[in-house]
Order: sequence, then structure tokens, then C-alpha cells
Amino acid sequence: MMRALQIVAGLLVCAGAGLCDQKGTPKQAAPPRAPASQPKGRSAAAGNGAKGATRNAGLGNPVERLLRMSPEERERALEKLPPAQQARIRQRLQNFDNLPPAERERQLKRLEELWSLPPDQQNLVRRQIQAMQQLPEERRQLVRREYQMLSRLPDDQRRARRAGDEFKTRYTPAEQQILSDLSEYYPLPVRQ
Repeated sequence: MMRALQIVAGLLVCAGAGLCDQKGTPKQAAPPRAPASQPKGRSAAAGNGAKGATRNAGLGNPVERLLRMSPEERERALEKLPPAQQARIRQRLQNFDNLPPAERERQLKRLEELWSLPPDQQNLVRRQIQAMQQLPEERRQLVRREYQMLSRLPDDQRRARRAGDEFKTRYTPAEQQILSDLSEYYPLPVRQ
């Protein structure tokens, strides 16, 4: 699971570094966003990994387009980038391509979920994934387990756990913020 997050986070970072902002690369219009009145966190359909009407909202994002391209199309897109960035992205794409088809599709669905969030929440999730990646290994494992557990809880139980004394004493304020933001805006899919 964490390897999947690392691949997704790496691709998001590369995309954020300007993959589709290169001159000569046309930008597509932003996908339609969900109404602001929609509650944060999981939708009723999120438990099975789908977002219902927002399922296709991610088709305009640069990472997903790159992941769904044929190898020839990817090469043409990557040729526009600096050599060092090309090498990093090629390695991440190779790692992605080596995954079983079901895992690739699951990761693409996760990306769609991320890209269906409003831009400020997308940025927050990216920052918190990066912050979790930068934790020392022992702390990262502890935070990752808590993130998985929080993601399985209903919203009210998740909030109650985060408000509890055990949570506040076990995790640093920065770790608490990572867990709060990720479990609120980008909970892991519930496995069935």
C-alpha cells in the first residue's frame, strides 16, 4: 500500500514540477468540480473506491493522461522535459507499468479521487504525503498504520479518535496534522 502511495506521490510531485506546463504543451481546461456544498471526506460511493459522477473528472489531469498513454506517446511527452526529470519520471513510469493490472487500475482510481478534490485540498494532500514520506522510517510506519486505521473508521469515530488523549500523546503536532488532513480529505479506500 505504501509503495503505491510513494509512486503516486512521486508522479504528483513530477507533475507539479511542470510536466504539462512546458511551452508548446497545450493545457486542457480544468475538470468540473463538485459543488462547494458537498461534504468533505468520503462520499457514499467512496467506500468502494469510486466517486460516482466524479469518476471521469480526473481524465484531464496530466499524471493520469501520462499513465494511460502508450509507451510511444509517453516518450513524445517526456522529450519536452529536462533530461534529469525525464529519467526520474521514466523510472516511476516503469515501476508503475510493472505493477499487476488490477493494482495499476486501483492507483489510477486513487489519482482520480485526488484530482476530484478542489485545488487547495489537492495541494494540502500532496504536502502531507510528502511530509509523511520525510518522517524517519520508524515514525513513518507508525503514522502509516494510524492512517490506514483512521481511513477504515466512519467520520464520527475518526474525529473522536483524533480528539482523544492517546492520539495527542502518541503523535507529534506535525504528525497529528498529517493524519488529520489525509484521513479527512484523502482516506484510503476500504478493502472489501
